[in-house]
Amino acid sequence: LALPTIKGGGDALALAVGQPRVGDFSWSAAYTYTTAKEVSPLTSSTSSSNWSNRNIFNPNEEVLSNSNYLIKDRVNASVTWTKALMGSYRTTVGVFYEGRRGKPYSWTYLNDLNGDGISGNDLMYIPTAPGSGEVEFRGRNSSETAAQAEAAFWEIVNANPALRSAKGGIVGRNNTFAPWVNSFDVRFSQELPGLKTGHKGVITLDILNFANLLNKKWGRIDEIGFPSNRSFVNYVGRNAAGNYIYALGTTEDLTTRQTSGESQWAAQITLKYEF
Repeated sequence: LALPTIKGGGDALALAVGQPRVGDFSWSAAYTYTTAKEVSPLTSSTSSSNWSNRNIFNPNEEVLSNSNYLIKDRVNASVTWTKALMGSYRTTVGVFYEGRRGKPYSWTYLNDLNGDGISGNDLMYIPTAPGSGEVEFRGRNSSETAAQAEAAFWEIVNANPALRSAKGGIVGRNNTFAPWVNSFDVRFSQELPGLKTGHKGVITLDILNFANLLNKKWGRIDEIGFPSNRSFVNYVGRNAAGNYIYALGTTEDLTTRQTSGESQWAAQITLKYEF
């Protein structure tokens, strides 16, 4: 029977500056730095799926790592211009920016290394250096030599900081982050005369993820999907010396998040009558 852990926690530091409306402009900017550590992300409602969807090296380990839900860095900024262009009725244009570090994920094997019957969630071991002999490499096909397979392995490792820094050990859970995410929202608002004195109407157009409207490659959320693991290596077994045997597979790609159209632009018009 596993006992509840007391490990885990988080902190956040936020800094904000701004200028209330002076003349026609107002602006604000903020930065938030967050740390969040956990033993298990508790992504599911049943014990079996919580067990199988946690990236680990030893199924029974109680290792504190970055939370699946960590947003390590976030920047928010806004600029608003307001001016009465129709008598006393104001025209407002606002731009709102959010930038954040991408979602964390883990580097694991494509298959099952630790023999617990669950594939894809075992954290990867990285040898100390090329040619160390700690791992035996096998070609992906009959024409690829072991040396070529090892060279391809190290090309991927050296291109990824979390893999590179784990040389001689196990890659940490959630030590890699998806690309930075940028989003701009734009608002156009116009006050209009009402039906009676003291009344007025307001029509507002909001364009969400405005950059994606300009270029379909902008404003996208590219990340590793649930359960937040990525790989390019199959564990084949051990050789006569007891060393791991690796065979490279296809590197899993980032995917564009579109569960609710988050990576696409959207527009909405709002009508309001004040009296």
